[in-house]
Amino acid sequence: MKWISVAVLAFAPMLAVAADTAQAPAAASTAVPIEDFARMPQLSAMAIAPGGKYLAVKMPIDDTVIVVVIDRASGKHSASIRASGNNVVDQFWWVNDTRIVASVAEQLGGVDKPRPNGELYAINADGSGSTQLFGYRGAQQVGSRIQRGAEKRYASAFVIDTIPGDDKNILVQTFDWQNSENAPPAVELLDVYTGKTRRIGVGPKANASFVADHRGKVRVALAPDEDLNNVLYVRAGDEGEWRVFNDPKSSKVTMTPRLFARDNRHLYLDASRPGKPDALYRIDLDGDSKELLYEGGADPGELLLTPDRQDAYGVVTYDGKTAFHVFDAASPHARLALATQKAFPGQVALFGSFANDGKFGLVHVFSDRNPGDYYLFDTEKKNAEYIGSARKWIEPEQMAEMQPIRFKARDGVELNGYLTLPRGGGKNLPLVVHPHGGPHGIRDAWGFDPDVQLLANRGYAVLQLNFRGSGGYGADFLRAGYRQWGLAMQDDLTDATNWAVQQGHADPKRLCVYGASYGGYAALEGVVREPDLYRCAIGYVGVYDLGLMYRDGDIPNSLYGKRYLQMVLGTDPADMRRRSPAANVDRIKASVMLVAGGRDERVPVSQADALRKALDGRKHPYEWLLKDKEGHGFFRPENNVERYTKMLGFLGSSLAPEAAH
Repeated sequence: MKWISVAVLAFAPMLAVAADTAQAPAAASTAVPIEDFARMPQLSAMAIAPGGKYLAVKMPIDDTVIVVVIDRASGKHSASIRASGNNVVDQFWWVNDTRIVASVAEQLGGVDKPRPNGELYAINADGSGSTQLFGYRGAQQVGSRIQRGAEKRYASAFVIDTIPGDDKNILVQTFDWQNSENAPPAVELLDVYTGKTRRIGVGPKANASFVADHRGKVRVALAPDEDLNNVLYVRAGDEGEWRVFNDPKSSKVTMTPRLFARDNRHLYLDASRPGKPDALYRIDLDGDSKELLYEGGADPGELLLTPDRQDAYGVVTYDGKTAFHVFDAASPHARLALATQKAFPGQVALFGSFANDGKFGLVHVFSDRNPGDYYLFDTEKKNAEYIGSARKWIEPEQMAEMQPIRFKARDGVELNGYLTLPRGGGKNLPLVVHPHGGPHGIRDAWGFDPDVQLLANRGYAVLQLNFRGSGGYGADFLRAGYRQWGLAMQDDLTDATNWAVQQGHADPKRLCVYGASYGGYAALEGVVREPDLYRCAIGYVGVYDLGLMYRDGDIPNSLYGKRYLQMVLGTDPADMRRRSPAANVDRIKASVMLVAGGRDERVPVSQADALRKALDGRKHPYEWLLKDKEGHGFFRPENNVERYTKMLGFLGSSLAPEAAH
């Protein structure tokens, strides 16, 4: 087992955890219980309080996710915030040594990220002072600002940032639900004890998001235009007029702001480049200078911040395996990060939050086989104390290695992805092609994936592809997938499948495709477009009728959502029908399994019903699993155990050698 106490060990190679030195053949691998892959992570985020006395931990309990405060001295839970109904705690912020604020989101299911609903809660670390600061259930706390005559109008608040040196207030952006698509959001100071707000400005356009400097001045905004291009705005201070800093229509460059540098003059931002991934720059807002900090084979990830969070020394990278790049080599924090990384070979070690004095910092360690461990690092003693793990029941040495791959599609476009083989490797294996959901702006990355590891543990090779339209490889690569559902995007998956066969990894007679959401669409469209390639398809909460996307679900409920659909799908009903699996089941030869959630708001069960009706009309058999109380993906572990069990049975019968040959 990899759980070791490192409280008295200096960082050294001996600190490395459980590397695989001798791998058994796949057939001899230990079958890890399905339940181990279906269980929710014990914790998914952690932050240390500025004073260093408390830890805040985000963790699941029952059918929700809460944030718990832990007293470091006693190790006991001292406070918690739990949302009601079908909601979970989404994000949390330490405002001072003892006050924590959390945002709430609606849990749509196990596939999509929870959808923030604009509610904010706060509590003291000792459990006192619990209150709802903002949100429709606490409308009375935000006063006359949401009263219009006799009509009560609900508002939502989203945290922009905490304010250095201010222990009482945070910056939030607010909007009125009934006018959110037309009116720019307001910028307000929110008192984290009383819930009272004071407006200090307003955004340049509707749907704007903001970046504040380190004095608490909101000086940068990003807002979409009518074509959903993000325009960058800047201003001198809270009261200044917004001016356009970058309009992608004229500049042909999209800029995404990240963080103000310590001097409050320079801004870290991502900038698009023709035919390439985005690059990270530090630019002078008061001049013309810009400094290139990172460019690679994929878009830059999150910034690595100094302990006081007022500057950055590096950036997470996703070019193949997840890693990080240091662009300020002189920084003592960069040297510390590099030394820490050496203590965890084969994994990624990233510093998170620090106590104000910089003595203690949290380190998150993870890999393709390790779901994630957390350590408390003492910067003076240069040692680390193990705190906890996301999935402590997972043995990394029993998991499979996730290898980056790269090849060219039929039209010469370079594609990236990942191949996971069962431990011990092998040739001519049964292959599961596993397209990600989204699809636009989402990507697969090197790290632990329970679906992938379960399949590999049962002897399947798993292929994940960042097909065109995926995020992470630049604006042009993203836009190359627009209106290409079932066309070039699908061709990329076909080319990846053929690549795996040509490389000798996959048995050409034992190929299956399985995905969720858009991945479910790609799975069924795969067996429509390539009826002789795949033996089976599993669609999990998938889209099967493109026309229904304009009528059902939560996407078309907003103007932004409608414009998004028009941009990525087009508006021609006949064209969408040609690219819809439900309208082309006569081409399907493969075995089919469908999984759906009865409370799915993103992709309602009407999508699966449309495909079922079409399959029934052709008398094409299929396996069916519906859970009435689940949403966009199964959330409850017991339901995922059932889903995994049925999937493995389906794959076993569909890809058995005797069935294939």
